[in-house]
Amino acid sequence: MVLLVAMVSSLGGGGLIDLGSAFVLQSKAQTLHDRWDYMRQNGIPDSHLVELNREWTAAQAYMVVGAGGIFWLPGGAETITRWQEESDAIWSRDLSAFRSEALLAEQNLRVALAPESYVQRKSRLDAFGQATTPLDFSTLRDEWNMEARLVPIDRRIAGFAGTVVGEVHRAEQLGVRSDPAAGLIARAGAYSQLSAQLRMSRAEFLTRDLVAVQTNLQGRLDAATVTQQSMQHASDEISLAALYGLDLSGYQSRIANDRIRYANALTVAEFNTVTADLQQVSAAADQSIYVVMSQTHIVSGVAMIYQDHPLSCEEAATSMALTHQGISLSQDQILNELGADQRPMYVDAQGRVRWGNPYETFVGNVNGSESNYTGFGTYYPPLVRIAKAHGASVLAYGSMSAGAIYARVIAGHPVVAFSTWDWRWHPRRDYLSFDGQRIPWIGPVYASHVYTVVGVSPTQVLVNDPIRGQYWISKGAFEAGYSDFEEAIVFA
Repeated sequence: MVLLVAMVSSLGGGGLIDLGSAFVLQSKAQTLHDRWDYMRQNGIPDSHLVELNREWTAAQAYMVVGAGGIFWLPGGAETITRWQEESDAIWSRDLSAFRSEALLAEQNLRVALAPESYVQRKSRLDAFGQATTPLDFSTLRDEWNMEARLVPIDRRIAGFAGTVVGEVHRAEQLGVRSDPAAGLIARAGAYSQLSAQLRMSRAEFLTRDLVAVQTNLQGRLDAATVTQQSMQHASDEISLAALYGLDLSGYQSRIANDRIRYANALTVAEFNTVTADLQQVSAAADQSIYVVMSQTHIVSGVAMIYQDHPLSCEEAATSMALTHQGISLSQDQILNELGADQRPMYVDAQGRVRWGNPYETFVGNVNGSESNYTGFGTYYPPLVRIAKAHGASVLAYGSMSAGAIYARVIAGHPVVAFSTWDWRWHPRRDYLSFDGQRIPWIGPVYASHVYTVVGVSPTQVLVNDPIRGQYWISKGAFEAGYSDFEEAIVFA
């Protein structure tokens, strides 16, 4: 050591080196080495600094009194200057390269997300503007590149999730369970808030689960739709059977139980089992209805009453139906309580016939005629009102099908039906009442007529005609004439 110091002193004394300069250069070299650590920590790849680090290691291999050997020799200062310049160049080059790559990644992401508003893009531009190091830019680059790759994946997941949400809403409408869709939708919502890296790691599993639930739930919904249709059909058949007076309460219990099973079903097989049972119920109800329809049914206890006035057919028909309940109400009593709108008909500027409203009162003179507009009649609402006022039980009224009439008669109830005089269908020539209501009408050429239906067979209908008496008419003729109005009153 004494010899080494002597040599250094000798060299220094000879002017070859400056003792102070060696230590200064060593300090600068250490500062540069620390900077390289900083550069690595801020995004400069190790490979870009490998040569400088190799030279540093070589410079520190031979230390002389605390300074690298090369710093004691001529050219040491030039080495430090070169290291400084190369460090600056690496930093500048990588900063520029990573900045360009980040900018390109942002542009690619913008294309992938298109259409995208400026507001949506602004957060990325702000992040880009705040970046200062290669690490900042490389981080943005990697994140945006991954986001761009995730765009179609995220959209696919969003599409599947949206479909599942729609299926859940449909399940709610159908009144069935949608498990485990709710939890999966929550997962999809949480997924959308994750970082790109976490989304990439979870996308495949989430997609797989969404597809599985979507497929499963769609199958259940399809099966549930069929089950619901079967349930509605079975309920309708039971209701129709009740109109025929059939007691199918046992089947109603099965339908009630099937409703519970339907609400708790989670598999296609469970829905199919419920559907099969409901179809059995419908078939049994159909068979019961078929049996009663294949028989002849006549409502007893209905008097035959002829009309007292040219246009009092509906009053006579109502009087007949009321006798089934032991109520005696004459046509004139009904007419007195009805009142009459005897204002004459006129044709307005639009060529429309304007006349009274038969849904409110009797129109015209009961002794008049439709053909010359001196009288018409009344429809079901005033008749129902008067019948109820006299204690009658009215089961149904208004629009109803011919089949509903048959069912009511089979169940033992007389029905007042509004039809045509000749049992044929005729084109309607509706008029407008004084108060603005459209009135079903086939006059003045063709006449309407009202009957009391008291019997039905597989092919015919028994009517009490207030003018022609009691007789059977074919179902085809009955339905043709009745189709012009399709309005009736069902009495108990």
